[in-house]
Amino acid sequence: MLGLLTGMVATVAALSLWSSWKSNQTISELKSIADRLEPGPEWEFLSTQPPVGAAVCIPFDGPCSQYSYRWATRETYVQGDLKKYVQQVGLVPEELEDCERNQRINAGELNCHAFGVIDGWDVRITVNDFGPKDDNTTVQIVVNRY
Repeated sequence: MLGLLTGMVATVAALSLWSSWKSNQTISELKSIADRLEPGPEWEFLSTQPPVGAAVCIPFDGPCSQYSYRWATRETYVQGDLKKYVQQVGLVPEELEDCERNQRINAGELNCHAFGVIDGWDVRITVNDFGPKDDNTTVQIVVNRY
């Protein structure tokens, strides 16, 4: 009986250690992709959801593995910035919504994104501001898998 109990404790400990190691490895993979986006010198990092890297996952309420960065750039968006960010990350977009302003919708607000897959991970880069005179564009990169 003592041997069985010891075996069960050892199995649980081994699974726990493996799960922790796998989660850290996943977070490292996610971070290495997100780190490719190079923030400008004036960019202010905004807090986002802490990194999540699940070893075993049943995604009932969102992604099991996710890493994201979000910045306030303190700069006005310049045409072509989204494509520059896409190139920095090495993303081949499956979906690309160009950053164009429509004065009839949202008073000229900018809201665009690029989405694709890198090494099996879903990568989305978004760019937002509140109008042509807004000098504080928000840039976000999210790396995850559902």
